[in-house]
Amino acid sequence: MGSVMNALATASSKAVFGDLMTAHQTVASNTPAKLAATKFADYLEEKQSANRLPSVSPGQHPSPELLGKVLFGNAWDADTKTIRLDKIAADIQKLTAEFAGQFRQALANRGIDPNIPAELSVGGDGRIIVDNGHPQAAEISKLFAADPQLAQAYRDVATQNDHLTLMQAGAAYVKDWNAAKTDGERTALWNRYSTLMDKMISMFSGRMTFAPNTVVAESQQMLRRMDLS
Repeated sequence: MGSVMNALATASSKAVFGDLMTAHQTVASNTPAKLAATKFADYLEEKQSANRLPSVSPGQHPSPELLGKVLFGNAWDADTKTIRLDKIAADIQKLTAEFAGQFRQALANRGIDPNIPAELSVGGDGRIIVDNGHPQAAEISKLFAADPQLAQAYRDVATQNDHLTLMQAGAAYVKDWNAAKTDGERTALWNRYSTLMDKMISMFSGRMTFAPNTVVAESQQMLRRMDLS
């Protein structure tokens, strides 16, 4: 267990996902697009480092408490040894709904039909990418380029949804870990969940689809495909 403790101690000395998101995702409404992109690139680099799951030796596994403290910060409830997701999920759903309304209004203001589903994602440079299957993809791209505040709002929403997905996967691990009866079962669980969570983190791209009365986050679909929802 010593290698686990060392790895967790190193990770816990860094800012957790939520702290990084606050530091790098929140920029003033008048921040130029280039500066916003630079800040986002810095954030991505630090996020990748902070969310790297602890490496453990064969036959070992981190306890829910240690993993929770490293990856989930204030969302970890030390008393119940669970990850408190209800309020976090509700807050993210509210933020997502607010952005969806803002986005639809911005589209309508530019003469773009807000009822046509639009798939957005975040590039490595922080640029908002519009799937070219949309008939007015070029116009929506111009909208984000011209409105750094709207682009930043989308980065916030997309990252929050990806973050929620990672936390939900962690909560599933904690639940199964608590139900396991032997160290061998817990090690097998860690092997499964750490592999799945590493894969999820590597695939996060802030992809979301906005349609009338519906918002779908790709990370949430990913969670279901991995049978973790």
